[in-house]
Amino acid sequence: MAMGLSGSTGHLFIRSHSSRATRNWLHCHCKTGLPVQFKSHRSMAAVENVIPRFTDCLDRTRMQYGNFGCHLQRWPTTGPHCVHRSGFSCTALASGSETFSNFSDQTEQVYAVGIMGDLHLEPEQMDLFHTARAQITEALGRAAGAGGAARVVQLGDLGGYTCAPGSRECFETAREFLAGFGLPVSVVTGNHDLEGEEFETDEENLEAWKSAFLQERHYWAKDLGDALLVGLSTVKFRSNAYSVHEVFIDDEQLSWFEQTLEANTHRPIIVFSHAPPAGCGLKVVQSVHVKNRCAWLNHSSDPGAFIRLVERHPNIALWFSGHFHLSHNYADSISVVGRTAFVQTGVIGECNRDGLRQSRILKVAPGGYEVYTIDHDTADLRLDLAHEWASAEPPVPEPLELELLCDPEAGYLCGQEEAQDDWKANKINEDGSPVRWIDVGEDALLAHQNGMIVEYSASLRSAVGVVCLDTAGRQVRMVDEQGNKVSDEGAAAATAVELIDEGSGETERITRNHQGTFFQIFQPNKWRLRKAKQAAVMATAMA
Repeated sequence: MAMGLSGSTGHLFIRSHSSRATRNWLHCHCKTGLPVQFKSHRSMAAVENVIPRFTDCLDRTRMQYGNFGCHLQRWPTTGPHCVHRSGFSCTALASGSETFSNFSDQTEQVYAVGIMGDLHLEPEQMDLFHTARAQITEALGRAAGAGGAARVVQLGDLGGYTCAPGSRECFETAREFLAGFGLPVSVVTGNHDLEGEEFETDEENLEAWKSAFLQERHYWAKDLGDALLVGLSTVKFRSNAYSVHEVFIDDEQLSWFEQTLEANTHRPIIVFSHAPPAGCGLKVVQSVHVKNRCAWLNHSSDPGAFIRLVERHPNIALWFSGHFHLSHNYADSISVVGRTAFVQTGVIGECNRDGLRQSRILKVAPGGYEVYTIDHDTADLRLDLAHEWASAEPPVPEPLELELLCDPEAGYLCGQEEAQDDWKANKINEDGSPVRWIDVGEDALLAHQNGMIVEYSASLRSAVGVVCLDTAGRQVRMVDEQGNKVSDEGAAAATAVELIDEGSGETERITRNHQGTFFQIFQPNKWRLRKAKQAAVMATAMA
């Protein structure tokens, strides 16, 4: 029996192949914190018979790589489908030969999918990630049950901020971590996955990502029981019109997505993307993602394209996204449009915005689905949503009760008010006063809330930009071309927003932008700015 070792971590993976449906694992826990796994499709009694061979395999590996301080532990659970052939083999999953393939399957009744948001793997936090991986794997076994199978989906942003995100080295590290699940894994790109310093173009960076994860293309559709899982990936960083962090779905991918939806109107569809679509109603961070216009898919071009597809295809049952580094404990961590539930997915590491580290567990069964939160501080599993595929009613998330977090920054109440028709009336300021709404035409509404002026799309009911970050001590009025004040209801005739200092009388004037509305560009393309600065420095040095 051959033995493989991934890198220098001591992560071993030992497989048994059989056509039997029963799965049992043996774990060998090592000082490295990474598991050595033996998987069998045989009964536990049969597994006991091969322990000597398993031990011999470990002994020979210790001779080659040193003593890992391992011990065997029986662990019945569900595992992925193996390539059916006789005998045993040992391999290093970091090769990705099976980890990032063989995801599709329609032979089981129940599937459990572990869904991880932004990883941002950091060396000093790897103990958190290894513990979380074990928690997710254990939860998948519980969710799938004895007759099911498990899968993993990762929503992009693999590398930590100090670990060369988007680089080949980053991809190798992430590939090794994901391979440690010992399960089929599917991935999509996030904005940070395309910022590798070693690449000059987005195309080169994307090709390196595809090579690392053995992907023929950057988008995918996978069968899982009766459901079709769809993954969409961003393709831009350097070439984004404004913020490098906008998550952009290219025309080729969007056309393929439309065709895939048209060809699968008869079955439930589950979508995975790094950022969510505008109009979904999920909680968003106005002072970061809205201000920089990188909150939604294709934020600066046609952010409404995806919600229009959702409205045309009510069989899109679920849409999972990450990007915001937010937990699942807000009233709008799960939002519903029609019969589609949009599900925010949190983070495992310390890059969260609210102190909570969470991932998702999705149970896919013939009759419907269940969505859970797994808390990585407690390992607790919480049911957040359950729904039947065939139901014509909209899904209703479980009430959060004591775990609910309020969101005064975005002007939301602690409840489901956003689902009501009069969505503007339900936004309040931190002091409890109503938000001031200004209709400036062009499908745009300005909200003067919590000392900011935020621009919304009226049709999408989504914040799409920021006009002013700080209105403290200043009066806000709308004026026409002649400088005359216009009403908030008639501000379609306004050509400028005036901010008048209450003390000095000094006036700041913000005119309409290139799209005919008022949002400002706070974050130009940083890649281009840096390249231009480097070119200028080089030109000066050569002069």
